[in-house]
Amino acid sequence: MQRRAAAAYVALFLALTAGAYAFITIAEAPEVGLENPDATLTSGDTLTVDGRQYNATEVSASESSGGGHGGGGGVTYTAKLVWVNESATTSETWTNNTTVTYQNTTYRAFIANTSSPNEVTLRWEPGDQYSPQWVNGTQYIDGDLDQPDRQAVTVEEYIANNDSIGRQTLEITGDTYNFKGNQSTVTREPETLTFTWTQPKENEVSFGQNANVTLNGVEYAAHFPDGESVQLKRGEAAQKELMASLETEDRFHERINGLWGVVLVGGTALVLLVGLAFLPRKE
Repeated sequence: MQRRAAAAYVALFLALTAGAYAFITIAEAPEVGLENPDATLTSGDTLTVDGRQYNATEVSASESSGGGHGGGGGVTYTAKLVWVNESATTSETWTNNTTVTYQNTTYRAFIANTSSPNEVTLRWEPGDQYSPQWVNGTQYIDGDLDQPDRQAVTVEEYIANNDSIGRQTLEITGDTYNFKGNQSTVTREPETLTFTWTQPKENEVSFGQNANVTLNGVEYAAHFPDGESVQLKRGEAAQKELMASLETEDRFHERINGLWGVVLVGGTALVLLVGLAFLPRKE
């Protein structure tokens, strides 16, 4: 009787386990993606969005292996689109007694405390090899780098004793000035000069797998069908479409994980039932 009952349960669990496993082997995961994308880009392609041109400088995928405790590997997808703003505004401000770069050389700038300064004095600025230090508002340096001990002198003394270095004065009159090769607008404040000009500037937009991205104010859904291309589809509806396909994929994997649970539990039950059925009976 014991073995007949066990055989019935074995048949039941075997059917459940085999059915679950069979479904796992034949089930196909739903495809995540965008139907009829507006653009498919690879590295080097261009995309124009309402008059603005984007250059795809990178479309790639990199695989990382899991490391550490609980770390997991996976594939990271990356797309980088670059566009050029031809009329970008750039500015640089010089303030009194601060270091500035002029003609690839570092100087200390001195600007008068007047309402509209029209010149700036550039003084030689010592590098780190001179061990510059400020003491009570005065800058000291190692005046003789060949001496083992510190030969402290002020920067003013050092300049006075070296004809090869010194000061230069830039006269900045009018509303514009040729600043570092750029025709710039000059803004004047006490101890401050600000130079503003326009020049082309690159801007980068980066995004990954299944992302929402904004290009020139337009919303796009982005999906990488492989490691060398990215699909873009315009509009909020496309973003909802992509989100819906991701949710469908998640539900599929949840069901598959549940079926694996059935296989695991059913297989364990089968082993236990068979083992218990053949235990010796006590008469």
